[in-house]
Amino acid sequence: MNKNIAITLSMIVASNLFAESTAAYQIETIRVSDSNATQNGFELQNNQNINSQSYNQKAIELLAGQSYTTPLQVIDMSPSVNFQPADIFGSNESSFHDPLRIRGKNQSGPGGVILLEGIPISGNPGGGKTAIDMENIAAIDLYKGFVPVDKGLGFSNLIGKVDLSVEKPRKEQTTTFSQMLGSNDAKKSFIRFDTGQKGDWAAFGSLSYTEGDKWKGKGDLERKNGMLGITYTPNDHFKADIFAIRNSDDHHSYYGLTYDEAKDIEHHYNKDWNSYPTKGSANYYDWNKQKFDDTILAGNLIYTFNDDSLLSFKPYYLKDKGEYWFANAKQNRVIQWLIDHDLYGAVTEYERTIFDTVEMKLGYWYGRQQPPGPPVSQRRYTIDASGSLVFNGWNMLAKNGYHEFNSPFIEFSGEINRFSYAIGARYLDFRLGSLHSYTNGTNGSTSTDYGTAIEDGTLDSWASVNAKKFNKILPSMYFAYQIDDSTEIYADYTKSYGMDVNLFPSYVSNRANYVPNVTLQQLWDKQELELSDNFDIGIKYTHNGITYAPNLFFTNVTDKQATIFDPLLNVKYPSNCVDAKSYGAEFALSGNLSDQLEFMASAAYNKYYYTQNLKTSPTETSTIKGNQIPDTPLYTFKGSLTYSLEEWKISPIIKYTASRYGNVDNTQKIPGYTVVDLNAQYPLPKIMGSKESTLDLQVTNLFDKKYIGSIITPDNALSVDTTQPSYLAGMPFGIYATINIKF
Repeated sequence: MNKNIAITLSMIVASNLFAESTAAYQIETIRVSDSNATQNGFELQNNQNINSQSYNQKAIELLAGQSYTTPLQVIDMSPSVNFQPADIFGSNESSFHDPLRIRGKNQSGPGGVILLEGIPISGNPGGGKTAIDMENIAAIDLYKGFVPVDKGLGFSNLIGKVDLSVEKPRKEQTTTFSQMLGSNDAKKSFIRFDTGQKGDWAAFGSLSYTEGDKWKGKGDLERKNGMLGITYTPNDHFKADIFAIRNSDDHHSYYGLTYDEAKDIEHHYNKDWNSYPTKGSANYYDWNKQKFDDTILAGNLIYTFNDDSLLSFKPYYLKDKGEYWFANAKQNRVIQWLIDHDLYGAVTEYERTIFDTVEMKLGYWYGRQQPPGPPVSQRRYTIDASGSLVFNGWNMLAKNGYHEFNSPFIEFSGEINRFSYAIGARYLDFRLGSLHSYTNGTNGSTSTDYGTAIEDGTLDSWASVNAKKFNKILPSMYFAYQIDDSTEIYADYTKSYGMDVNLFPSYVSNRANYVPNVTLQQLWDKQELELSDNFDIGIKYTHNGITYAPNLFFTNVTDKQATIFDPLLNVKYPSNCVDAKSYGAEFALSGNLSDQLEFMASAAYNKYYYTQNLKTSPTETSTIKGNQIPDTPLYTFKGSLTYSLEEWKISPIIKYTASRYGNVDNTQKIPGYTVVDLNAQYPLPKIMGSKESTLDLQVTNLFDKKYIGSIITPDNALSVDTTQPSYLAGMPFGIYATINIKF
């Protein structure tokens, strides 16, 4: 590995403003030089627009953390991105909450933030969040403000998208191996074999095995992954890439602290689930876990015409099967959420140059996905006197229809002298699947088999709904102007969308509050898509080797979900009917202080709030207007220094997160915290004839700071709610070593 590669990539921040002015309408890409072309090891290049952010493979190697199982660990270094998993594996989220917020917003409904080669192959809830080894990824593109019309595909794109580009089969035969060992018996073994080019074909296959203990309490993780990639290029006009992934993830979850426990984090930091089942308690570690098996198939077929226009076709398929187990401590019950669903579709695009200054992109996305989202099959258990589980009926039993998407899009982009632009729009035809509930009346004598229970059950017409359609036009615009060789400004706008599906489980769980006065269909008919108008304006300025990058953003959110009291129907229910706003600033600077010392630093400010109070009962109205949305810090700061000492690269990384709230009343305040990590890298001698060998050392939470990482809470959580937020403790001190060998 190049000695000039700087570990400061672990603090890549606001790279959307660092781009060189070499092309129009381009996504900024951070390239780590494989030569000595740059003194500090970076080459900053454009690849579409300067208000997007991209990390190439060298950056991923330095930012992907210890387990290499999630791209979110990489993008966490961007300003206004907050990813706080419970451990180094990045997969210990709850069934209802991803530990990711971008500019304060979290993912709504059964949508996933991750794309694979522009394809929306992820969803939530369910597995698949760690289905791809980062060792097989060549680049990660982050869109958090401006989102091109063909990159915002999926059930939702409210918070942005993270697009993964696969490391295609290599031209030469290559074997890559890595072994990680670390704290809490963490291990990951990875091997990849590339066949090299064999006529028209090239292929690679990889296998990995990951395991480790939880850092507190009883429980562990086991993950198995296999991936196959094939490239077929029979001539200069046609190319096909085909990928297949199989992933198995089985792990125990971490206990979420109450607010009183979180306030006294020093004494409750290591509190976790019980290590053995006890009479009258649902808090047993083996009743709080998840296991999923996922299969992903995807392709990218490209035909280039003689006029250099091209047509691409990207089919995809995801099969997700598994289960969550989680405790409902207040009701002394355990829930087993069964998930068995698929997601499939295709994206077709035609691109051509119309004039020297105009490029056209015309496309169509068709997609279908089966719930959960909302849940449709949850078994309910009680705990008997001996501490054993007893089946007590179905917590949720429903038959669902597919969610379906038909979405054509068009975009024009180009460059005129120093001015560059992209103007596009996407039409969204969104069909939310029907739901027919059979939950009411189930008990311990009901069959535990889903199909039999549905067949023998009685349709609950009060809690059943027909499919619902939404139609929206989603514009997207980007404009940039290069003032001189050192200064470039830009402005952009994107309309994004999402849909929470909490109404169905809320109605079924609280059926007695509605029947016989209000049907679910009456409430269902009132639901709207959540829409977000996102504006950005920024500048990139370079002087004496230092890059300055200020950025301002503003978001107007309409029909955001909240639990409100409806005086016309005289009931309380979750509804997409409340407005919110956010505004903020991001500032970053970076450069070389000397030949041996580099720095990067950033600051972000984000105010995100409801613009109205919520009526919570016939006589009460919450006073939340203007309050900060939960789990959204007002300030964050990140910084890094990298020191080159002969063969070593040593980099301390400092992150500060300001105080946050667990509820929108802003009565449950969590103090801010500072965490210091330390990375080091050393090139090893060529082991056993290898082409390249390196040693990576990583220390997490160097000073063993006790803090709250992620808060499991809806944005509209109130102090009077029955269900209260949970607070996950942040990762403790840990040390990890990885040897990488390439033959």
